Amino acid sequence: MNLFVRAADTLRTRIEGTGAEDGAIEIVRNHDALICPYERGVPLEAGYGGRIAQFVTGAPIEARVKVSMLFGAPLAGERERSAAGAVINAVTGFFGFARNLRGCTIEDRPPCLRQLTAKTAGRTVRLVGASPLLEHAFADRLADRAGDAGVMIVLGQGLVTDAGLDEVEHAKPGSEILLVGPSTGGTAALVDLPHWCPYGR
Repeated sequence: MNLFVRAADTLRTRIEGTGAEDGAIEIVRNHDALICPYERGVPLEAGYGGRIAQFVTGAPIEARVKVSMLFGAPLAGERERSAAGAVINAVTGFFGFARNLRGCTIEDRPPCLRQLTAKTAGRTVRLVGASPLLEHAFADRLADRAGDAGVMIVLGQGLVTDAGLDEVEHAKPGSEILLVGPSTGGTAALVDLPHWCPYGR
């Protein structure tokens, strides 16, 4: 069972009986959106109850869906997982299960990187997903394999891939998994994994 399916199952349990599961969500691309500098891909936006949440992905999709369509779905492809991530972010944002579901301001980027660098200091880093900025920042301590990493930094566009999901699901004991950026906020909250996005909106 992949993380998105687990997150959807948890979301179903938490909102059951509220009527929220019948709500419709429109997922659209917004190429003008300000996104997290660590993320790479096409920004999707999903709105629910006045909350707008992002999911940045290499497998974009536009759709109008009901929240309940997540429940019991295999979410086996990258586009399906990207849509699920957007919906999960919007609904968890509405209910307050997760915060910081859109990219931070440009002014907040330097302190965020400094703090992330300090948080991971002294450990090798495995990036799950492409991030030119983080590849440069951690160039001297990047791990080629998850098994060699002290901390796995997981981005949304990496998490939707089969390879990325497999790395996270089969991380070695003792390796810290850190989901990073607005895209992973809702999923991290629902599956109880650490999340890093101190300046997101």
